[in-house]
Amino acid sequence: MGAPATDPGKTLPTVTTLPIPHREPFLFVTEQEAVSDGEALFRYELPRMGDTFALRMFPELLTVEAMAQASAAFHGLNQEPGEVEQGVLASVDRVRFHGRPNPGDALTIKIRKKKEFGALVMLDGEVWVHHRMVAQGEFVVRREPGRAAS
Repeated sequence: MGAPATDPGKTLPTVTTLPIPHREPFLFVTEQEAVSDGEALFRYELPRMGDTFALRMFPELLTVEAMAQASAAFHGLNQEPGEVEQGVLASVDRVRFHGRPNPGDALTIKIRKKKEFGALVMLDGEVWVHHRMVAQGEFVVRREPGRAAS
């Protein structure tokens, strides 16, 4: 898996400043690793075995949710200072699993822009654990203006 190169002059936003409404404990994109034009990498660590029952019983569900959150967060990466835009998930399609992530696994989520149709953006998502892809899917996100922080 080739990581996108990060522009050394560009400061990456922190996850909590990306324009998605999710916050702990439902924020599954925990770290942004790299970004290039049209592509970004995010990280998420699945809950460990001692964590909440629902979280450890459905790692596939959390994997898809993490890809969806990364897709929405993708819109915050190229905003100019003072610009506020949120990515609102419109659809999730063609999700395929190639293995099962285990509790405690560190997931690398790769999001790549595929097409744009006005306010709609189609993205490809892949989830990697170490050097094996465990899931992939297509996400459509609608760009919509957000509210400026007060």
